Amino acid sequence: MPPPVVGPASGWRPLLSGSTRLRALRTVDAIAESIAPLAPGERDPSLAGGQAGLAVLYAWLAEAGRTPQARDLAWQCLDRAIEGMATDALGSSFWEGFPGIAWAAELVDRLLGDDAEDGAVTVENEVVDDAVVHLLSQPREWPAPHDLVVGATGLGVYALERCPRPSAAECLYLVVDLLEDSAQQDEHGIYWWTRPAGIRQLEDREEYPSGRADLGMAHGVPGAIALLGALCSAGVAPARVRPLLEGAVRWLLAQAVVTESGPTFPIWVAPGLDPVPARCAWCYGDPGVAAALWTAGHGAGEPAWVAEAVALACRAAERPPAETGVDSACFCHGSAGLGHLYNRLYQATGEPRLGRAAVHWLERTLEWCDSARDDGPQWAAGSAGPGRGPWSGLELTRGAVGIALALLAAATPVAPCWDRMFLLSAPHVSGAHGR
Repeated sequence: MPPPVVGPASGWRPLLSGSTRLRALRTVDAIAESIAPLAPGERDPSLAGGQAGLAVLYAWLAEAGRTPQARDLAWQCLDRAIEGMATDALGSSFWEGFPGIAWAAELVDRLLGDDAEDGAVTVENEVVDDAVVHLLSQPREWPAPHDLVVGATGLGVYALERCPRPSAAECLYLVVDLLEDSAQQDEHGIYWWTRPAGIRQLEDREEYPSGRADLGMAHGVPGAIALLGALCSAGVAPARVRPLLEGAVRWLLAQAVVTESGPTFPIWVAPGLDPVPARCAWCYGDPGVAAALWTAGHGAGEPAWVAEAVALACRAAERPPAETGVDSACFCHGSAGLGHLYNRLYQATGEPRLGRAAVHWLERTLEWCDSARDDGPQWAAGSAGPGRGPWSGLELTRGAVGIALALLAAATPVAPCWDRMFLLSAPHVSGAHGR
């Protein structure tokens, strides 16, 4: 397929063209129109599932020139999210707690800029910087510090967005401390073990009473690898980060399962478990692993890792759709996230197989959206499940907000910096050296 047209300023290029692009934009507009009456009543302030995620969507709609009043709606949702930080009992995880709200505030403030809210957002984030430093400095049990969604890796993503502020650098040093202290080693290299307390599903805790090594981007070793690659690129603590990253990549590559079509990765590794290939998704499976290796390879200047990433992504892209396990349209484990991930890698490589896969999964997303729209005027707020729609509410990670962001990225030249929360890109920053 021909390379997409380069965007005017960011270098991001619209993947879709012609009638498919217009269809995607109409779907984005329809999602925005559908959720607008519901958004003010949304009580969850978080990034993954609530007001902070809505603020990100409205900010990108405003930048793309879609949706009347999108700029005002972005600030309104952000204000509600920040208010929730002060009034609700929020946790400390990146996706679901106060750091994710502050991360969204940083991103929205930078994108929209020059509004009266700027000062308030800055002050709020300085307070959050101090809170994250305090959190990471306290002795406590981290059953899965490498977890992006709820662990210290997610806090590292927040701190990267705040660089080069000294408080952000201190956060990153403390994240590296945790990853160093919790790392385990075997004959293959360095890895992180998820103890039972770090396994979110109760039935899985019972099945893996000694824990497991998670191979998913959301909760496992690939997420830590992607963060360490971003830290290498930023020049943060290179003498400490580089050995961790090299050992973790060696270990991860050694976990591949040999198949007729080439190496593929299981969901996790545990004593007595016979590893089998995972589904294709951002959260688990070869596409997410490929994205982590890509970030690591570029951050560390390792062409061999980049080549592994591209080969793995291409094999995943050519897997028959019926064998991918994709059964929803959401970002985390569905077609929108898969389409966006392939789009991100296609933008970087120009590899036609990745471009074709991106278009396929985005078109599949549009089909699901068209089908769900028959449910009524509030179809975007539907719940996933048989007869209930192919996503979960207004969530960014599992719902309509993430779908709209992925389609918007495919149809406009506005760079999707929001995908840093998924470790699919990283800010270009100058890190603090030493330690």
